[in-house]
Amino acid sequence: MSGRWWSQPFAPEGSAAAEGIVKQLGRPALDPLTVLVREAAQNSWDARLPDAAVEFGIDVRLLGDNVEAWRELLLPGPDAESALDLDSALRADAAVLVVSDRNTRGLGGPLRAGKRASGGTIPDFVQFIRNVGEPSDHQFGGGTYGFGKGIFYRLSGVGAILVDTSTAEGGPTGRRLMGAALGHSWYQKDRRFTGRHWWGQVATDDVPDPLLNRDADAAAEALGLPGFADGRTGTDIVILVANLGLTGPEPDARERTPAEAATFITSSILWNLWPKMVPDERGSRMRFAVGVDGSSVPVLAPDTIDDLAPFVEALRDVRAGRGVAYSRTVPPKHAGSFAMALGAADGSRRLSVTAARPFDGPSHHVARMRVAELVVDYMPGPPHPDSRLSYGGVFKASEDADELFAQSEPPTHDDWIPKGISGSARGVVVGARTFVNKQLDDKLGLGPQAGGSGGQGLGELSAMLAGIVPARFDTVQDAGGHASGGRSRPGGGRGSSSGGGSSGATRPQRGGKARLTGTPSLRIHQGYPYLVAQVKIPADSQTRIVTADVEVVVEGGGRESEPPLGAALPQIMQWQSANGDVIQGGSIQVPPDEESDWYVYSTYLPDAVVRFRVSQVAASAG
Repeated sequence: MSGRWWSQPFAPEGSAAAEGIVKQLGRPALDPLTVLVREAAQNSWDARLPDAAVEFGIDVRLLGDNVEAWRELLLPGPDAESALDLDSALRADAAVLVVSDRNTRGLGGPLRAGKRASGGTIPDFVQFIRNVGEPSDHQFGGGTYGFGKGIFYRLSGVGAILVDTSTAEGGPTGRRLMGAALGHSWYQKDRRFTGRHWWGQVATDDVPDPLLNRDADAAAEALGLPGFADGRTGTDIVILVANLGLTGPEPDARERTPAEAATFITSSILWNLWPKMVPDERGSRMRFAVGVDGSSVPVLAPDTIDDLAPFVEALRDVRAGRGVAYSRTVPPKHAGSFAMALGAADGSRRLSVTAARPFDGPSHHVARMRVAELVVDYMPGPPHPDSRLSYGGVFKASEDADELFAQSEPPTHDDWIPKGISGSARGVVVGARTFVNKQLDDKLGLGPQAGGSGGQGLGELSAMLAGIVPARFDTVQDAGGHASGGRSRPGGGRGSSSGGGSSGATRPQRGGKARLTGTPSLRIHQGYPYLVAQVKIPADSQTRIVTADVEVVVEGGGRESEPPLGAALPQIMQWQSANGDVIQGGSIQVPPDEESDWYVYSTYLPDAVVRFRVSQVAASAG
């Protein structure tokens, strides 16, 4: 059975006009594709099945050679007075976005809005397709009142979507396909219509219903949709004639190509959904895929991306109970937890990371989230006092306070706004910002207890770090295999040096001596910074012991022999081979006839110039 369009007339007692439904979303500051990613993923996560990883994907495609199948199935469109001009819009060069999830329960429950759900089912189908403004059925879910689904219609050039779903309920109505559209209210002679339209099979009582089972399968196959032949449950939402957005701010911006849109979507997934990629203590997670005209765009693991690794580390600390509790004297007495980790100031240059990056420059932000662990926003804090470092924090609401934070969110769930709420909710939201700011000041040494001015006292952070070198600096090699480097601390101070270390070309080594190579660099490992220097150990006929040392350099290039009272000293922490083997301490034993590359890790010492040295001796025969 094929479907047709049905337009909703105003009921005598009143109805919701289509214009009002779209406007419920407001005018979000986020890019519409980012709003789509956030809203769709929230829906999918709330519909997850137990003991299975949710698979979420967005495919950008052109209708191309398949356009005739779409026209045959979806035309004629609604009455011309409705201004929903599908005939002109369905062209070969029209783009569609297919938003898919699997291992979710699908859009189940009753087919009609007036029927009560029974048997423990959730009325997802009518809440998404037919109704507007219902409260969430999902405890600690990402969504609230479902207004965000308006983004699906707003991204469509004709305000139309198709919904294809296979439900966990199964049975004679378990497989469903239906279209919906939002336009403008209009008149047909004296009869007024709401501007809402549905595509499906129209029953004898003049109410549209979805295509079911075999009819749904046949329609999905004709349109080239993913379908559910593998037996898994889930939902595909197709945005017709999709607006892919602009490449930048107007007036110089142009429309994104499908490939550019796919890249932007990938970046939006990373920045907004990275917590769902990190398995929790039960192993629950989401898997993401982005496609463009049959090709896939890789979605990287967030802990492999320098920009996101500190946030991942902070989230793991919060989950493990290592965060700082946001405690109150009145209920809810525990309202959330905070943790922070460090990163390098240099971020990724990959477009799939940077395209939707929500802030400029090195990260000095805290990702705020509710229990569902979907990022609400990135709250900015003070920049790190050391310009070579960045940081990422996480504040996560507690279960007791989750609903209070939800009350402060706009329809797009991208902020916590105390204006308009009162009582406990307002106190929790305002207090959370104050709490996070205080934690950042304490950890960055910017509070009253830090002493000094201009960010010179690093407080708790300095004590925690115990010392490393500048991010990058030149090295000089001498006949003994030494290398040095550094940078003067602004305004002078311990180990200050006007020259910033020696520089020059590396001299070749003779006799198989170990030597430092390249330029030492600052690396962040598990939220802590270390200076890492590379060491080349040539082959030799005998076993050798190679030792690394690091020292503070004072004015004039000499070694600091008497550090200031209470000052930390740099230390060699470990050696790591090129294939990942780790040896703790400052020395390693290297077998004969083996050339190898190693990395030496030193602790970080703020505001000091340091120098690496390596030396080797023959291992004793005994």
